[in-house]
Amino acid sequence: MKIIAVSRRRRRLYLLTLEGGDPIEVDVGTFDESPYREGCDITEEQLNTLLATSQRNRAKERALYLLGLRDYSCHELEQKLYTEATPEIAASVVERLREVGLLDDERYAACLARSLSEGKHYPRRRIEQELRRRGISGVLIQAVVFDLEGEDFEQALALLQKKYYNKLNDPDSRRRVIAALARRGFSYGAIRRAMDEMGAPEDEE
Repeated sequence: MKIIAVSRRRRRLYLLTLEGGDPIEVDVGTFDESPYREGCDITEEQLNTLLATSQRNRAKERALYLLGLRDYSCHELEQKLYTEATPEIAASVVERLREVGLLDDERYAACLARSLSEGKHYPRRRIEQELRRRGISGVLIQAVVFDLEGEDFEQALALLQKKYYNKLNDPDSRRRVIAALARRGFSYGAIRRAMDEMGAPEDEE
């Protein structure tokens, strides 16, 4: 087949119009470094190789851009790259970034767990859920959560002191506070112990 036309598209892309085929997008860098130009013949195999190279380069560029904004787990980043590449290419890009140290699930999980514990006062169960949602392995989750300082009731107590200290004066308000802490992932035992530390009376059923 022949490349009939090459036109510039947004986001540093070329649109290649092919003889007898659908138009395709290839990133500027990949196409400029290739031997192909407008009017050239290209085989199906060569086209597939060009597309795969473009997908890999676009996925790598996207990955580096995202990592410049914040940290990601390997799973999170791979999912993000599906908009640019096939799952196989996305996985290979992520694996390469992991090999060179730009991705590290252990470091990511430890930092996130500490942030959720110290910044948001999440209980351990909620932290485990958040790490699992980001694709962190169960073994690694258990390790980083085990290393966290403080007990769940201390996190609940910190929230009571910071956010709910003036909402413990009557039974209805206390019930709403208990419900809010439960939604946050605290067990009733941790909540009750924190309430006791605050001197809040235990309401009768």
